[in-house]
Amino acid sequence: MPLRIRWGQKEYLSIAFMLLGACGLFQVFYIFIAQYFFGIGNYVVVILIPLGVTFALFYASTVIFDSYAQVKRRKKLKQRFAKSVLSVERVKRFLEFPVVRPLLIIFIVFSACFFPSYYISKVYFNTIISFIIAENIGTIVTILVANLIEKVYGRVQRY
Repeated sequence: MPLRIRWGQKEYLSIAFMLLGACGLFQVFYIFIAQYFFGIGNYVVVILIPLGVTFALFYASTVIFDSYAQVKRRKKLKQRFAKSVLSVERVKRFLEFPVVRPLLIIFIVFSACFFPSYYISKVYFNTIISFIIAENIGTIVTILVANLIEKVYGRVQRY
């Protein structure tokens, strides 16, 4: 999964911080769920596992952002002199903001994998092991989906 955007540049550094902050807040929500609804009291598990998952989700969101940015650049190069059309719909304008799509994809995929895998593993293991398994399965599936989006939608040219 190559990253083509130089994230240290001025214009992309703020987007990288937004993606990292949103992934961190997302994991804080899951820490809250783990402590209060699942009853996990082990602070090592509740802090260290989501910290690693935050960075993995951040990496997946940057890959998806890069794929969408490359498609946008390709369309811009092909349709340089086309008339611009203003979209009036609020939902469409909201989704056109560059950070929203990658985060929505990641949050939906992670949540769709986390809760079923937690409840399935809860049958066989205790709550701490089930939480660790669910976080890892959700993260791995999210990274695989980011790789799939990059390969199918983005078609990133490798160096």
